[in-house]
Amino acid sequence: MVENGAEMKKKLIIIGAGGFAKAVVDSLDHDEYIIVGFLDKIKSESHLGYPILGASLDELEFIEDYKFFIAIGNPDHRDEWFTKIKEKELETINVIDKTAILSARANLGTCIYIGKMAIVNCDSYLEDGVVVNTRALIEHGNHISYCSNISTNVVLNGDVQVGEKTFVGSCTVVNGQIKIGSSSIIGSGSVVIRNIPNNVVVAGSPTRLLKERKNNE
Repeated sequence: MVENGAEMKKKLIIIGAGGFAKAVVDSLDHDEYIIVGFLDKIKSESHLGYPILGASLDELEFIEDYKFFIAIGNPDHRDEWFTKIKEKELETINVIDKTAILSARANLGTCIYIGKMAIVNCDSYLEDGVVVNTRALIEHGNHISYCSNISTNVVLNGDVQVGEKTFVGSCTVVNGQIKIGSSSIIGSGSVVIRNIPNNVVVAGSPTRLLKERKNNE
């Protein structure tokens, strides 16, 4: 923290030092948080000018002094880290870009990312670990479940439900009142006009089944 009369800043550790971390650092409120460093397995001493502190939570001392954010886009890997954080009863934050538009009547969990010029409208609920990337539109009444990733320029029309750990690819359009299952992948540029089951990979306009997922493949 910054002391001696200066504004107190919360100390943040970011998990994941890849491309998504660049967007997270750019969207972070640096007046409120000071980045201490990253956790990642990459063979580098720093990322974006901040140190790599190690590859696991167990390598950190005084761990309770820090806030955490998971800058990993893959829903399954994001879930793995979030589970470890919860087991240690650590605190996560939300990162919401200052250009995002967020309804006062939207409901958010924790460890959520909302990127540049993204929109989350009235009565939408984002559970813990959700990613809403650049220019994505989450219309009214959506429910996006745990650790799902809504990619760039996605349009979810009204009252869409997205299951846990699902990845919706860039520029996908989903009709209103659609239900998308858990642990599924929707390919970029898809048009979703019917419900999508759990554990599948779909793509196309309209979407068609490409394969069933096994063991998070």
